[in-house]
Amino acid sequence: MRKIALAVLLLAFAVSGSALAQDPGNPFNNNIGIYLNPAGTGSCGTIGENVQFTVFVILTELTNPEVYGWEAKFTFDNILKLGEFVYGENINAGTRPGEYIVGLSNPLIAVNGNVIVAELTLMVSDFFNDVAQPSMVTIDGVYFSLLPSGQPAYLEAPGSNGVALYQAVGGAGDSQLSMNSDCGPVGVEESTWGNVKSLYR
Repeated sequence: MRKIALAVLLLAFAVSGSALAQDPGNPFNNNIGIYLNPAGTGSCGTIGENVQFTVFVILTELTNPEVYGWEAKFTFDNILKLGEFVYGENINAGTRPGEYIVGLSNPLIAVNGNVIVAELTLMVSDFFNDVAQPSMVTIDGVYFSLLPSGQPAYLEAPGSNGVALYQAVGGAGDSQLSMNSDCGPVGVEESTWGNVKSLYR
């Protein structure tokens, strides 16, 4: 029964109509980013060649406390994805490379507006370990996007139309994770030490 309910929720996520989009004038709400630690800090760093490392896909500053599903496409440039772990009891209906269309049977609960939705295991090989060829990951919407705008999105309630997610650093096409390259502008998010500590509870 639980699998049927999850399949119905995922189907509703994939075929829903237009959504209530977040106000692009307030870029501090409903963000999606890739971070070097579960506290949601650091999206640019250095790593040795052929060394596996884990990054965290985190939804930040959410305007709703629950996540019943999410969708995003990750593009890996000069970096290898070796593995993944998607949080929660889920079904990933993404069939195209790098696409995640995730339905959850139980919601992930945001703590102080933040929730980790996935971990990615990555590696920069010796061939790519060159500042002239930066290793980066970008985030965009999926091919059959829930939203007319084509933004990544999350479901804040079962059967909802969804909420747009905005890239934590810059916008569509901007690197959300940069390794072994010149670290450009970083995302600005309001947070307190209490918010960071609460992610570990």
